[in-house]
Formats: sequence, C-alpha cells, structure tokens
Amino acid sequence: MFFSKFFKKDYQQLKEKGDAHFSAGRFADARLCYLDALDKVDTAVNPDGERAFLAERLSQAGNRLAEMNIHEAEAALRGGEVRKGHDHLALALELADDVTIREKAETLLKKQPGESPTARHHHQKSSAHGGHGCSSCSSSHGDGVADLTPDLPDHMERDEQFRLLVNTLPGNLPQRYESLGEKFATAYLLAHSNDLQSALALYRELLSSGENDILLCEIALLEYRLGIGGRCESLLKRALSLDGSNPLVHLGLAQYYIDSRRFAESVPVLQGMIEGEILHDQAQLMLGDVYAMMGNPDAAIDIYTKGLQLPALKKVSAERLVQLLTAQNRTEEAAYLFKTYLKGCC
Repeated sequence: MFFSKFFKKDYQQLKEKGDAHFSAGRFADARLCYLDALDKVDTAVNPDGERAFLAERLSQAGNRLAEMNIHEAEAALRGGEVRKGHDHLALALELADDVTIREKAETLLKKQPGESPTARHHHQKSSAHGGHGCSSCSSSHGDGVADLTPDLPDHMERDEQFRLLVNTLPGNLPQRYESLGEKFATAYLLAHSNDLQSALALYRELLSSGENDILLCEIALLEYRLGIGGRCESLLKRALSLDGSNPLVHLGLAQYYIDSRRFAESVPVLQGMIEGEILHDQAQLMLGDVYAMMGNPDAAIDIYTKGLQLPALKKVSAERLVQLLTAQNRTEEAAYLFKTYLKGCC
C-alpha cells in the first residue's frame, strides 16, 4: 500500500508525495502523483515553472518504468512467453520518452514472431509528447492511488501483477513483501484495485496469526483511508518497534504527523531518517517543507541549500529556495538560483 491516497491532496502535497516516491524509486506512484498535481498546478506560485518540472519528472518516471518493462519482456521472451513479452514491450513504448529506450523496445518487438503492437503504441506515445496524458493511466489516476494493476494486460498472471507493484518499493521490501504469501498478495492487489474493505479483512486475518511490521503498516494506512478509528499512529509505532529499518513505516509516520499538522513531532522522525540513511533524500526535502510550514524559513533555507548538493534534489531544492527567497524580497539571490539551476527547465 503506497501513500498516494493517504493524505489530503492540494497541489503542493501531491507534488511532495510525487517527489518522495520518485526519490525512493517508486516511479509508478510518482507518475500518478505528478499527473494529479498537473490538474492543480494553477494554484502554484509559479505555474509555468511547476509545469516544466512536472513534465520533466513524468518523462523520467516513464523512462524508468519502461526500462523495468523491457527487463521483464526480455525474461519472458527468453522463457518462450512471446505474448507476455510483447505486452511488456508495448507498455514500455507507451511509457518511454527516451529515444534509446523506445528503439530498444521496438527492436525487440521486430525480432519476435507474431503480431506486433509497435505502430499502435508508437502513435499513442507520439501524441502524448509535450503533455502529461497517456493511455495507460489517464483514466485511472484521478485519486493519485498507485493503481497500476488496471494498466497491466488483462491476462497477466496475478503473481506477476503483484511482483511488478512491489518491485517499486525501496530496499529489501520487494523480497519481504513477496515472502508473505498468496493471501497477502491477494490483499495487496485488492488494495490497489480500491477494494479497501476486502483488503483490510484479509490483512486482519493474517495479523491474527502473528504481527509483523509490514502488515501493521498496511493496516494503518488502509484504516486511515477508510476513516476507521484513530489507530494509525499507534500501529505505525508498533511496526517501528518490530522493525526499525522499514522505510515505509518511517515515511508513513512522518507524513501522518505532517497531515495532522503536528509538524514539531515530524521533525525528529525526519531527522532520524536522514541520520539513518533511510530514504535520505525525500526525508531531507520533507524536513525543509516542514520547517517552511512551521514558519521557520531560515531553517528551511538551510535544508534546501544542502539539497542543492544532492543530484536527485538539486532542482526541486532550488525551486523551493527561489520561492522562499522571493517571499523575503531577496530577489538577487533568487534570480541567481533560478539562472543557475532552473533556467534550463522553465
């Protein structure tokens, strides 16, 4: 269960969630958050700059997802599963902007026997260049949930759907999620298909046989989405006590505090993530945002300035700095940062 529907969804929150997912390598989630953010980008301080940033991130996320699908296609084709390989390659063509990636997918398709969907997907992708829509997600991203399952071919095996979803998780979580068995995988797919009550019932069944941090985290987030009780914080803390290395639990607790406007309580969680190298980049960006929301622009500027040294955060940190410095009438500094870090994408 990702965090895409976990919290309120104004433009800034959607963008921040997208940035966090992107930094964690969860590109399907990031892509859907950025698509939702585009729908609300007119509320941003600098809409044109924000559109350019989102378009770039969408392109990058699409390319990474396309590479994943090419990898899966190559494995399927080696095993003689031609149709399955074709489906992965067709999805790669829908997602990729990078010419090299697209050419690789097209080359693989041409080498295989059977009807090739290359031309159809080429035209669909070409029509999407310069915009943010694509046929694989434009009808299903409305609430920002990482609902990748409907985007996959209808005949794809359920275990393959599950594996593609969890492969976007950070660290060793893909292996840990896969080790939890068939019932857990079924619940996970139900949650991503928005059948939340059925997913929650299965998770609770599994929990009755024994606690683990993953189940507690998934239940906490599902209950929050369903508005059931107030156990989110306690469940996440219990999950941390069972396994303090689970990055999604740390991220969930920090975001829960932020959504509840308990900003001061989110600070030590985020600082602990940074010190422990747990989703370091997105934790640092979130900490800067928290300081800004707390009315401490100097602390926020210090955090964002550090972000300029990190490749994954350079542009978004510069963007935040430009906004803060402009608000403080420090226009020369803002102009320098804009010219140095943002001019090429604005």
